[in-house]
Amino acid sequence: MAESKVAFLGGEPVVTSFEFDESILSSNILKVKMFESYTEEWAHFVYDNRENFTDTPIHKYDIIYGPIANDRVGAQIRNYKNGNINLDELMNRIKYLKGITFQYYFGTEAAINTLRKL
Repeated sequence: MAESKVAFLGGEPVVTSFEFDESILSSNILKVKMFESYTEEWAHFVYDNRENFTDTPIHKYDIIYGPIANDRVGAQIRNYKNGNINLDELMNRIKYLKGITFQYYFGTEAAINTLRKL
């Protein structure tokens, strides 16, 4: 990703690596939301966050874990939210995209403080 951004924007690619103790996710130390797969709840969550144009988050989670919603997935979520496709069709279209990749979101200082720079 860093190399593709540099190719588009210029500069030098920089990648910073961190270590994260995943036991924190189930420890109740932080507020965590987990999405184990593409679901209707996940689709609504992604859409609502993408449509939030304020500085105030629409959730209170420190860490969120779930499938990445890249531009292709985002387009299908918009189709669903706009009534162009139903939930079954949304899930069908998403499952045929190139694999499912998961990501972490560290949204608060408390969450970021759980990371150890390598």
